Amino acid sequence: MRKVVVDTDTGVDDALALMLLAADPEVEILAVISVFGNCTGERAADNARYVLDTCGRTDVPVYRGSDVPIRQELRLNPGIHGEDGFGNTGLRPQTSVAAEPDGVAVLLELVAAHEGEIDYLAIGPQTNLARALEIEPALLEKLRSTTIVGTLGPALYRDTAPWADRRFRVSRDPNVTFDIDAAEAVAGSVGNVTWCGPYVTRQALVPEDFFLEIAQTTGHEPAALITKISADYAGFYTRSYPQPGDERVMGINDSMAVAALLRPDLVTASVQRPLQTFEDPETGDRYLAGVHPARDEHRPLHTVVVDMNFDGVLDMIGETLRRPLPWR
Repeated sequence: MRKVVVDTDTGVDDALALMLLAADPEVEILAVISVFGNCTGERAADNARYVLDTCGRTDVPVYRGSDVPIRQELRLNPGIHGEDGFGNTGLRPQTSVAAEPDGVAVLLELVAAHEGEIDYLAIGPQTNLARALEIEPALLEKLRSTTIVGTLGPALYRDTAPWADRRFRVSRDPNVTFDIDAAEAVAGSVGNVTWCGPYVTRQALVPEDFFLEIAQTTGHEPAALITKISADYAGFYTRSYPQPGDERVMGINDSMAVAALLRPDLVTASVQRPLQTFEDPETGDRYLAGVHPARDEHRPLHTVVVDMNFDGVLDMIGETLRRPLPWR
C-alpha cells in the first residue's frame, strides 16, 4: 500500500487528480493539505473536501495549509479556475475545513511517523514544502519521493529565455511563479524529487467531449462533478490553444503528476538536472528550468519529466471515471 500526502490548490485539474488517487486501491491518502493558487487556501481546502466527499472518501482528512506565499505578494488564478476554483459553481462541502491543525505541522508529524514511506504530491505552489523545510531541512530525504507540478522543463542547451516557448505562454508555470522563493528552496534541497511541469503537461490538451461522454453514459458522480466545474476552464484552454474545428479542449496538468507517481511506466522520457532560476525581463516573473549540469556541479540533481504516454494517461483517467462508486 502506497502512502501519499497531497498538497493542492484545488481547482479543476486538481479535482481530477484527487479522484485518480481516491480510486486507487493501492493508495492510502494520509492527508490532503491545501495551498493558495487556483483560489484561496481556505477555498482550496473546502474544494478538496467536496471532491473527496463526492467520491465517497469521507475517511481522507483535509487540512488547511498556506494561505500566502513566503515573501512575495499573493496571486491567484480566478481567470482560469473561477473565483472559487470550481468554475464559479459555488459548490461547498457540508462542513468547511477547520483552520487548525496547521497542515505543515501535520506533514511534519506524518513524516516523523512514516519516515521513508511517504510519497508527497505537490500540485500547487510549493509553499507548504518550503515552510516544512525551514523546520526540517532534511525533509525531502525523509520522504520516499516528492512529485511536483512545476518547472518549465529542460531548457535548451545555453537557452537564456526558456519561457518563450509557446507551451509556456499561457499561465507560464504559476505553481512556481506564485511563490518562487518556495520553489527555489525545494529545488535546492536533496531528495528523490520529480518535476512534471508545463513542458510536458501542456502537450496533453483533452477534448471536453471526453469527459462529457463519460458523465452522460455512466451518470457517475465524480465524472458529473468534473463536467460541472470545467465549463469555464475548457473555455480558457480553447481560447488559449485554438483547435481545428473550434473543438473545446482542457488541460489535465495535475493528473500527469499522479500518473508519473502511480504509473512510472507512463513516463517515456526524463532527465536528471539541477534547477536554475530565469527571469523574464518584460514581466519580472521568475521561473525554474532544468539546466545541463556543470563540470563541477554542486546543485542537487532532480528528475525532470520531458515526455509521457498521453494515451496511457487518458486510459487511466477514463477507467477511473467510468468506475461506479463506492471506490472503497
